[in-house]
Amino acid sequence: MEVVEGDQDFTSLIKLLASSNKATRDKTLRVIIKTWLPTQTSISDGDMKKLWKGLFYCVWHADKLPVQTELINRLASLLLNLELPLAFQYFSIFLLTMRREWAGIDALRLDKFYLLIRRFMHQFFALLKKNSWDLELCRRLVQVLEERVFFTDDKFHGNGVNYQIASVFLEELRPFLPLGKDVIDILFKPFILSMAKLSDKVMLGKIKSNLFDVLLKMGKQLIERRKCGEINSDDDIVVYGTIPLTNLFSSTFYELGSSPDCCQSNRKVLFAMHEEYQKLEKSFISSGIEISMPDLQEQDGDEVPTLVPISGEEISMADVDVNNEITDKALKKKKKTKKASDGSGKKKAKKAKNTNDAIREGCC
Repeated sequence: MEVVEGDQDFTSLIKLLASSNKATRDKTLRVIIKTWLPTQTSISDGDMKKLWKGLFYCVWHADKLPVQTELINRLASLLLNLELPLAFQYFSIFLLTMRREWAGIDALRLDKFYLLIRRFMHQFFALLKKNSWDLELCRRLVQVLEERVFFTDDKFHGNGVNYQIASVFLEELRPFLPLGKDVIDILFKPFILSMAKLSDKVMLGKIKSNLFDVLLKMGKQLIERRKCGEINSDDDIVVYGTIPLTNLFSSTFYELGSSPDCCQSNRKVLFAMHEEYQKLEKSFISSGIEISMPDLQEQDGDEVPTLVPISGEEISMADVDVNNEITDKALKKKKKTKKASDGSGKKKAKKAKNTNDAIREGCC
């Protein structure tokens, strides 16, 4: 069966992703990931939304941590296996879907969707690394975050998605550090602008505590460590602490806090951060320590989840029935294979028995 986006078969196939039967979901997902999606050069936004609706409920129905983790890694790692335009769209509609569906996720299922967002953020950075941290590509992909998450006007009650991205951003960036100053400026831009423009106090707190408070603390510790002559380039203190000492955030915080467009209730926080970072920068200058940020991250050892095959036999489009079952053809094929295997086993057993009898007769 050839599935064409937008037709009835495509819609029915997507519905199978939300099946309560795990075998049906697994086989349908395999068809989409291995057979259909990689062959697409372009997909309409409408059909990509349908696809992500199905993928969302595929994750929804996934039980037990190993199954959830395998599925989530498969979905996130697709970012690296799609053509760039399709990868951008895939990531964009993922964010839209998360925000749209977030309010309906119950407490028992939150953890796996937290993990899904975390894995996608890791692959977000992995995609940029794969393309050598091209600055224009960085801007375009960060713009997707800005439009779909931080400054969206979608009216969905999906702020939990924003909070999770702010919470895991620095942790997921860690394996890819150090990075050049220009790249860091682009990656941190949406968070800095959010602190000036958004009136969401929770988001402001998440950004401050999970990003800039951490960097400030690491910067202070790095100065003290360098004064004592302690150097370990792989240490978190060095990797994180280098960022605030080479990017001079204090002036940025002051400019944003002074801007007429700044949210009035956020000015106090921005000016306080300006003072803290200014103290850090003055301490750095007076210490006489020299720290430089490399132009490009050269490490290749960070782990990037790859597609993990679902156990079982390969299945083609023709083996998936859009009426929520595996086709009779596939079942017959499976039975035939099993029967042939059993027959072969019986022949081998009979042959072995005859051989053993002959050996015994020879010995007698």
